[in-house]
Amino acid sequence: MTEEVADINDFKAQLSKLRHDLRTPVGHILGYAEMIEEDLPPDLLKTFSGDLQAIQNAGHKMLALIEDFLGASTASPEEVNVGDAQFQFRMQLNHINGYSEMIFEEATDLDEAEFISDLENIAEAGRAALSLVDAIPQRLLEKNTNKKTAPKKEGKRSPQQDISIINSQIGQGGELLLVDDDPSNRELLRRRVKRMGYSARTVSSGEEALAILETDRFDLVLLDYMMPGLSGLETLQRMKASSRLRTIPVIMLSASDDIEMMVDCILQGAEDYIFKPFNPILLQARISACLEKVRLRQNISKQFRIFISSPGDVIPERRVAKSVIGRLNEEFFGRAYLIPILWEEEPMLASETFQAQIHPPHETEIYVGILWSRIGSPLPDTILRPDGTRYESGTAFEFEDALGGFKQQGSPEMLLYRKQGAPTLSLEDREVVLDRLDQIDKLSQYLDRWLIGDDGSYIGAFHMFQTEEQLDTMLEMHLRKLVEARLAQDASVQTDAA
Repeated sequence: MTEEVADINDFKAQLSKLRHDLRTPVGHILGYAEMIEEDLPPDLLKTFSGDLQAIQNAGHKMLALIEDFLGASTASPEEVNVGDAQFQFRMQLNHINGYSEMIFEEATDLDEAEFISDLENIAEAGRAALSLVDAIPQRLLEKNTNKKTAPKKEGKRSPQQDISIINSQIGQGGELLLVDDDPSNRELLRRRVKRMGYSARTVSSGEEALAILETDRFDLVLLDYMMPGLSGLETLQRMKASSRLRTIPVIMLSASDDIEMMVDCILQGAEDYIFKPFNPILLQARISACLEKVRLRQNISKQFRIFISSPGDVIPERRVAKSVIGRLNEEFFGRAYLIPILWEEEPMLASETFQAQIHPPHETEIYVGILWSRIGSPLPDTILRPDGTRYESGTAFEFEDALGGFKQQGSPEMLLYRKQGAPTLSLEDREVVLDRLDQIDKLSQYLDRWLIGDDGSYIGAFHMFQTEEQLDTMLEMHLRKLVEARLAQDASVQTDAA
């Protein structure tokens, strides 16, 4: 590797870490602002909702600015307009700080300790973000110049500061399932992990846990050992006996200090254990470390990016696709990791076109197109085919981009699904009905052009479905077979090379 290439790789790694570090305090700002909105009684929410919304808007703008100035496509420090970036970041942080102070001044006379605490957490996160913004020039050059800075001497930190540091270094959020038969324990644990930045759902028994795990996906289960009915240990054993559920990490909880009991849980497949009443810092560290191990295994697995393409009339089916991918990730854990490419999960900036911001379909491993009664909205004149003609819609653009990639490089694999049946429309608006009929005709003509030859024979294949359940079954089966085939192919190549 040349020195120039090494410098570029160093810069890319440093840039990625800077993006991660900046997103962490911004995530805290958004999280605590959202918690305040959720916890405030209606009369106080009415008073502070405008300022809280302004804080959240500034936080979301910060996330967008991180991508604008420090995005993955940036190749060198010279491409970063540091002065403008720092100005834009500081302006949003000033908004966050200003609105927080205004709320704090009005809230100090209220008997709302949790409210005040969350405002202080927002302020602390804002200071952390400002420190990172001030250090952008040094951070961009730090890896390349191999500069070493002496560690800062810090005074004694509060437990909340310790939690923030742990969360900044290794915690990245996740969906947790909390299982405990005691209602107070469930509520306390739910609020605690929610404040640590995780999403959480609660159930009161092992039976409920197994039922919900069959339909919904979770990153981690916190499981009480002593429960009536199906005990925590029995629930753990059933999870580990399931080909799909065995990959979900489990942390056992127990008010007993019986070490042998907890060792038995570890031998049965639990990732870790925590004694109750738990120390919040230790709880955060155990959860974060557990999820970090999961993500490490995902990163070393064979990754498959899956582009989900569809017009706006099949939104429920997009959720089906995401759910299927989640289940397959549990099944293929340690072997393959499926990454859904969904535009709705990205911060789409109004200043740019949709197509300019989405991940290119031809740069993914699998393309999944789901169609029904619309071909989609027309694209601007600035987005044309290589021959100068206009795409019929964004859906057409995505399909042809993926197809072009397959013809040139053999990737992505392409799966196409079409929903049967007519959409439900009100007959009161004649224009709406005629527009949908026109959309159906355009979609049919487009598919005929690409999938049916001049002699009427099919030159391309697609699958028909009527219900979400049918799509769920088909898509899971098809994706499983594609991934298995790719994994077998890779294994064969490695065997031949050896």
